[in-house]
Amino acid sequence: MNFLRAALLALFLGGAPGWAQVDLGIVLPFENNTRDPALDWMSESFGEVLSSRLASPRFLMFDRRERAAAFDSLGIPAGAGILSDATIYKVAQALDATKVIRGNYDWSDGVFTATAWVLDMEGPSISEQFSESGPLENLLEIEAGLAWQIQQWLRPAFSISRSEYIRERPKPRLDAFENYFRGLDAPQRAEQIRYFRTAMGLDPRFTAPAFALGMIYFRDGDYPTSILWLTKLQRGDPDYLEANYFLGLAYLYREQYDRAAAAFRVVEQQLPLDEVYNNLGVALLRQNRPGAVPYFEKAARSDPTDPDYRFNLGYAYWKRGSFPEAIPHLRMALQHEGSSAARAIYLQCLQKTGQLEESRRQAALLQAEGAAWSANPDPTLLEKLERPKDSYDGASFRQLWTLLQIQAELKHSRLPLSEHVALHYQQALEFLQRGADREAIEELQQVIDYNPEETEAYRDLARIYRKARRWDEAVKALNQPLQRDPTAADYLLLAEILMAQGKLEDARLQLNAALDIEPGSPAAIALREELNSKSAASSPNTTVPTIR
Repeated sequence: MNFLRAALLALFLGGAPGWAQVDLGIVLPFENNTRDPALDWMSESFGEVLSSRLASPRFLMFDRRERAAAFDSLGIPAGAGILSDATIYKVAQALDATKVIRGNYDWSDGVFTATAWVLDMEGPSISEQFSESGPLENLLEIEAGLAWQIQQWLRPAFSISRSEYIRERPKPRLDAFENYFRGLDAPQRAEQIRYFRTAMGLDPRFTAPAFALGMIYFRDGDYPTSILWLTKLQRGDPDYLEANYFLGLAYLYREQYDRAAAAFRVVEQQLPLDEVYNNLGVALLRQNRPGAVPYFEKAARSDPTDPDYRFNLGYAYWKRGSFPEAIPHLRMALQHEGSSAARAIYLQCLQKTGQLEESRRQAALLQAEGAAWSANPDPTLLEKLERPKDSYDGASFRQLWTLLQIQAELKHSRLPLSEHVALHYQQALEFLQRGADREAIEELQQVIDYNPEETEAYRDLARIYRKARRWDEAVKALNQPLQRDPTAADYLLLAEILMAQGKLEDARLQLNAALDIEPGSPAAIALREELNSKSAASSPNTTVPTIR
């Protein structure tokens, strides 16, 4: 049982209420029904777009790389075509996925059509069919529209309109998008580089090819070129944390330790990875900065059996003259990997602490290892011995991020529903104060997902949409409190929205409703004056109807 399954079992079986359910989703490659191999690259593109679009704190999505790892573990070829129901079930089981999205696409008579279904593996059951169509050049809009339909099915209270959902995220140029996926499918390194470079040339804002190029050059050991590409990623990009992990290593190997530390800190602030703690400690110790020891301690405390973590901690203690503290860590490291340099440092610590018998035994072992080694070797032999961790499991990196999201939901699920809702609501207000309206909308959607009766969340959504001039969504959100518990402020806000659209008669009706509830409302009186002025300006020869 892997850690995701364990976390989900803890969430579902450990007393968490039903409203706290977290789903894990996977998008399978879409089937190409066009019979045109030139369109095969689109198969993976659906997974990329749907996974990023559908991901939320309650619907965590595996990406292409996790799916590829599951395929590999099950012996499924990377380019496998149509999968049987039994194979789909095995893939879902390997990833602990509770929802599987599958689909196909076709192109006929100039119309491109994409169709999808959601398989609920816990039922098992299948959703209704979702379909989008349009010109082939609208592929990205079609994929986003498909994601919107699925989002509506998964989250019935989802308030963002289809047009705004499609428009809200910047889309790459279609030709850049195509070259990126052709690069992913290309079998040869040179061909991959050509496609990825072409994609970046066509749309420099599209950073997925930059990450792919950075990783190719990193694996080649061409760290300057790797840095060139990885630094193009920005905060908010899907691969931003991974890019900074490898940036840290590339800077470390280039002996640019301050930049290495800065890159590792970006990751450390988000993910509690032992490798990151260790490598950040290495970057700091190479600069003789005192903050290295706490990071080595974190790594060693998390995995006390790792000889590299224990050596680095002992080495850091030795460098600052803390010889008693260094001894147990160096001893453990030597039990697993007896390098001469480590033994020389251990010997010095023993001598400094008066452990003469053990120091003589270690001196004899050291002398037997080579003429260059003694109790006091050339100091240059004891420089830069820190051991960075450059072995890296990308799937574990991404799954840890998923696990942290699950654990946060698990923690919150222990709260009473009202407190859980209040937590998301507070986060929404904090986002609003920072001007992060998109993030605030997502948190308010979470509030509504958990408690559809929370009318104040609808009101805040309506205000955000009004500010963004997203009139239809504002009215849709505001209709919820108007139907359940209307206030004068609700009618007044609706009147403002209608007036901004030029619907003066409709606005007048809503303003009258507000005045019926609060006849002396200063805001309503001010709006009445503004509305009368607009009415007079729009119809100078017409008597303006009286607003009470």
